[in-house]
Amino acid sequence: MPYARVNGINIYYETHGEGYPLVLIGGLGSQIQSWATQISLYSRYFKVIVFDNRGAGKTDKPDVPYTIELMADDTVGLLDFLGIDSAYVAGKSMGGMIAQWLAIKYPDRIRKLVLACTSASRDEVGNEILRIGREVATRMGMKYVWLIALFWGYTREYIERNLGSIREALAMVDDSPESIRGYIRQSLACEKHDTRELVTRIKCPTLVMIGNRDLIVSPKRSIELAELIPNSRLEVFDGVGHGFWRERQEEVDRVVLDFLLGV
Repeated sequence: MPYARVNGINIYYETHGEGYPLVLIGGLGSQIQSWATQISLYSRYFKVIVFDNRGAGKTDKPDVPYTIELMADDTVGLLDFLGIDSAYVAGKSMGGMIAQWLAIKYPDRIRKLVLACTSASRDEVGNEILRIGREVATRMGMKYVWLIALFWGYTREYIERNLGSIREALAMVDDSPESIRGYIRQSLACEKHDTRELVTRIKCPTLVMIGNRDLIVSPKRSIELAELIPNSRLEVFDGVGHGFWRERQEEVDRVVLDFLLGV
């Protein structure tokens, strides 16, 4: 299995396809598998780089404080390891926070930016959800964290249509102490995220996407993000929440590809 030694940790990564590099950055606690559909589609057009963030999946989970900026440094370290000078970057939720820091701190490395179901700052409702997630992880384990996140993030109609595959996915959730520790460390990093005074520096073409029924990240905060980034484009998907990329998969992927492949 491919690993890169970056910032003192081993990062698990995969590359798929050929062409200009596209980095996909996952959300809180997620793994490469969360991008499975996008990998198969986007690798027709790009060299897709996917990886597990520190604290998740097959990547190391050190028991030290994490920050979103540190995870952006991890990502650039992976690009350096792979010999990639610049790339397109797409991040969802926490991955969108990491992507913001990439564009802020390493502007010459990022050509286009896609930020989905994310924000430049947190509100108290969103942070209370994070705190509940940490409490559930500690007391009950990661399976219950993902079960709760499912009901917060998706419509009932989606859950009903996909209940069988959802049960299969829940059965595979890693409930190890290391996984719980990594999730908590990531969650604490998310709670402290605030780039409102920094994202105004972002100069690359940027697409901000939101679901207007998002309970986990306030749509108002996502709109704020789009307003703060110069010349960014805002795309709103009606009737769906935090998991809109999965619920409206074909529609969202078409918007993303049009943005990335456009001049």
